[in-house]
Amino acid sequence: MKTTLYASLMMTWLLATSCGDLSSEAKQIVGNYIIPEISQTEPVMELKRDATCVVRAIKPGVLSYSVEGTWNVENDSLVMALDRSTLKAEGDTLLIGEIPARSARRIVEFSDFSLQLENGGVVYYYKRIKN
Repeated sequence: MKTTLYASLMMTWLLATSCGDLSSEAKQIVGNYIIPEISQTEPVMELKRDATCVVRAIKPGVLSYSVEGTWNVENDSLVMALDRSTLKAEGDTLLIGEIPARSARRIVEFSDFSLQLENGGVVYYYKRIKN
């Protein structure tokens, strides 16, 4: 119980203190991103100007969920701190694995139209869509 309360308080503090402190690199990649093979309309990442974000996992017809948090670019990586208490899910929630409280993915390439992130040796392609 104390651990959950502590984690919740820490996440609230992180959300409150990080708003609006985006790095100059982060300001360039603000936007909504899809993975074209999964969805043409529902963003898997919403990277907002106020340093908040929404991350979605979409498995059409099986499971969709979203988690809110904060984000920034640090060195060469997109870093996100996710608040697990904001989890919203539809479908078979037993398929939800571990949601990391903090993740960092190396930025391989960025343009006005796309973002490529490397995680565990695999490069993921995200297409930027209009907000």
